[in-house]
Order: sequence, then structure tokens, then C-alpha cells
Amino acid sequence: MRIFETSTRVRYAETDATAIVYYGNYFVYFELGRIEMFRELGLVYDRRLPIVETHCRYHASAAFDDPLRIETFLEEMRTRSFRLGSRVYRVAPHDAQPLLLVEGWAVMVTVENGSPVVLPPNFRAAFDPLSTR
Repeated sequence: MRIFETSTRVRYAETDATAIVYYGNYFVYFELGRIEMFRELGLVYDRRLPIVETHCRYHASAAFDDPLRIETFLEEMRTRSFRLGSRVYRVAPHDAQPLLLVEGWAVMVTVENGSPVVLPPNFRAAFDPLSTR
């Protein structure tokens, strides 16, 4: 399985009154990972790829300015949809090893004029080598 990685830091605006990352912002990190994965694969990430299902499991919290590593990978490819997995780690120097903060996934469907359509050939060509079938 190929894992796509991107890095960021927790911005102050992403934290809540308790000074930790607001739980909903982990979905923003997942999206950042998806966008960078698509960019690396030469695919367009746009409105024709709505998310129809998501999941997130929280293990630990991040705080302002924590360095994060986002991992994104193809979990499943179907005829009209695909599921991308995500993991977010804190990679702070004081951690002996990267600390898994959250893991989850998003199911995306390809649509045209509001209706699901078969994955375009360029998506299949990009995803086939990543498939764990």
C-alpha cells in the first residue's frame, strides 16, 4: 500500500477554548491529505467528488503549533466510488516516536450533473497501482 504524506502545524484558529485542536478540524487535516494525494497523482479534486460518508476515531489531542504528519492512502476502489484512509500523527521532537492522534476515512463518489457515474479512466489508472485488491 502506498502512503502519501504531507505535513502541517496546528494553527491557533484550529484550537478551542481548552487550547487543543477542535475535533471537527481533524476532517480539515484529512482533506489536506486528500488534496495533496490528488495533486501528486495528477488528479483534479473538485465539486464532482462529493464525500458521502466519513469516519474518525480519536486517540489523542494536538495543541497549537504541534507539528503534524498526515498520511493518506487508498483503502477501497469501487465502480463509482472510492474510500481514502487517513491518519494524523504528532511528530514533535519531545515524542519518542510519532504519536497517532486520529485515524479515519472518507468515501467519495464521482458525479456528473448530480448523479453518480463510473470512475473516470484517469482515476482508475491512478488508483489501480494503489489498490490492495
